[in-house]
Amino acid sequence: MEKRNYRLIVRFMILVLLVVSLISASSLKLGASAPYVTRTVNRYGDVIETQGAYDPIQNIKNFTKDGVSDTFNNPKDLFIDKEDYFYVCDTGNKRIVILDKCWNYITEFGSSELIQPNGIFVRDEFIYVADFGDALDNYSGKIAIYRFDKNNKEVTFVKSYSRPIGSLMEVDDFLYRPMKIAVDTNYTMYIVSHGSSNGVLLVNSENRFLNFFAPNSSTGTFMDLVKKYLYGENENVILTKKIAPAPENVMLDDSGYIYTVTQTVVQNGLGDTLKKVNIGGLNFYSNEMIVSSDFVDSWASAHKTIYALTAGGTISEYDIEGNLLFSFAGKRKNDDQLGLFQSASAIAVNSNDDLYVVDDTAGSIQVFRKTEFTHNVHRALELYISGKYEESKGLWEEVLRYNSMFDLAHKGIGMAYYLERDYTKAMEKFEIANAKEEYSEAFWEARNIWIMNNITKAAIILVVLIVAIGVVIKTNKKYHYLAFVTTPIKTVCEKPKVRSVLIMFKFIRHPLDAVYYVRYDKRIKLYNAFIVLALIIGIYLLSLVATGFLFTDIVLEKTILVKELTKVILPIVLFIVSNYLISSLMSGEGSFKSIAINTMGSLMPIVVMMPFIILISNVLTLNEGFLYYFPLVIMFMWTGVLLFVVIKETHNFSAKKTFVNFLLTALMMFVLIIAIILLYLVFAQLIGYFVDLFKEVIFRG
Repeated sequence: MEKRNYRLIVRFMILVLLVVSLISASSLKLGASAPYVTRTVNRYGDVIETQGAYDPIQNIKNFTKDGVSDTFNNPKDLFIDKEDYFYVCDTGNKRIVILDKCWNYITEFGSSELIQPNGIFVRDEFIYVADFGDALDNYSGKIAIYRFDKNNKEVTFVKSYSRPIGSLMEVDDFLYRPMKIAVDTNYTMYIVSHGSSNGVLLVNSENRFLNFFAPNSSTGTFMDLVKKYLYGENENVILTKKIAPAPENVMLDDSGYIYTVTQTVVQNGLGDTLKKVNIGGLNFYSNEMIVSSDFVDSWASAHKTIYALTAGGTISEYDIEGNLLFSFAGKRKNDDQLGLFQSASAIAVNSNDDLYVVDDTAGSIQVFRKTEFTHNVHRALELYISGKYEESKGLWEEVLRYNSMFDLAHKGIGMAYYLERDYTKAMEKFEIANAKEEYSEAFWEARNIWIMNNITKAAIILVVLIVAIGVVIKTNKKYHYLAFVTTPIKTVCEKPKVRSVLIMFKFIRHPLDAVYYVRYDKRIKLYNAFIVLALIIGIYLLSLVATGFLFTDIVLEKTILVKELTKVILPIVLFIVSNYLISSLMSGEGSFKSIAINTMGSLMPIVVMMPFIILISNVLTLNEGFLYYFPLVIMFMWTGVLLFVVIKETHNFSAKKTFVNFLLTALMMFVLIIAIILLYLVFAQLIGYFVDLFKEVIFRG
């Protein structure tokens, strides 16, 4: 009987394990449903992988019309109004299709008036359609306006506007090719016309041209600037004309901000191809935010975030300040995968925060739904933007459960601690999020509290210390009770080698005397220069680890020691070698030894001042940054003057000849750098050749 019970228990346990395994397997399968990786940006500006933000849930390829399945043909735009009605710009079929929030067919219109509808915007009951027109007819582009009666489900044509009225339009015979449109509450139209490098067309409700809006800046090379400076307005000189890139799309939000996207080259993923502009044309986003070069559309959400879509199907979400929150989806390579696209053209968001993205090549619309992680981020953002930092704290902590390095969450929690007057914890969170301005404010408060609590003790200690030092100095002159300390120090300082090293400090106040000693005192050896170089390296490494958080951008985790040492050693060595070579050609009197020692001697202000500058950087706020940067400027100016003076005296040059010597030295340094790079490339190829040869011998032997 006991044996039978034992078998039943074993079978039950096996069954439980089997069920758990199946549940785990299904969970893994669900978690891996998205065929893409979601990315965000960390505190150092690096794009990293993060928790999934949106899941693809549906690919809509057709809809039912009068009981028959219908499809889109090359749809180019999509608009979703506040009641979740869908307005699809079905370009290939020359029509606009209206569907309700359940994707049920309502009506369609435009086939008799529209030629090539590319953009759509809905304001109140009016539907504005940007019609590109006939490619062979330069005057066929227009804006068509319709009225949609939601009660009767009927659309009536109101009017259409051809090229806007205005002298600028007529004088320049402006080629009017409307691609996209947005309309504000005053029914002023913001129209993107194909190839309009002057920006978005601002047109009033009577089709009168008002102005160009939010133009992009033109780019040029350094040689273009040189040519312009040299030739000015000379009409005989042909200069390459740099034309600003034309905007690709335009979008409005409920706050009155206008968003434009532009397709142009970006450097290292940074640029201004996405802009958030007010009515005055001021861009609120950074000119070096993380963007793409092929944005095609954008959409402002109810959470004050902005979605931007690339032609390849990558979706990026930004916060109110233009910081990248998430980047996901992308281009489809082979199979028909949910969440990837052949060619994306438009994006829109409904009231439930579901994303709808148009794939014009596939003629479909894909739907994305936010995850619980993103839901918490949005709720926390709403509270954060409203200044309700304490209320958002719990949500940010929940976000950190999904991603412990989500910097915006650390910043939000830091603001909550700041309002709770827990400035120490606030500083910790702001440092993690690399929020320098907020850290500075918290540090100001924490420092004030420390000063108020310790000002009396600090004053007493300072007075006692000053009095004690004064008494010791006076009494020691009479009784010499510190002789056991001062005598050995003097003895050490009088030793020839130590004395020759201490002469390096003479460069600070008496550089001419120091140069004289280096030239005629045989006891001053070349190792003095190496000692100063070692001090410079040590101070530089100290600055990397000890400079205050507010005054450094160094990331210790990403710092390569060899690279940092090269930054210090290479310029100094190149200057000494280059100056020796140039000065030899210019009949300079300085030897290599004197150039090396005197050059290092001119750097002594760095040895003396930099430790104190590093120290004060830890007790200053950003508002007091002058007290940090001013000593730095003085230090480098002092060093530059000393370098000029010692090189002049070393070679016995005039001031003019010394200036020429510096210019030629800089040129020689540049030549040596090029030579070093070429040698490196040659040796790299040579080593690669021998490595490949060795592998060939090993694997074929």
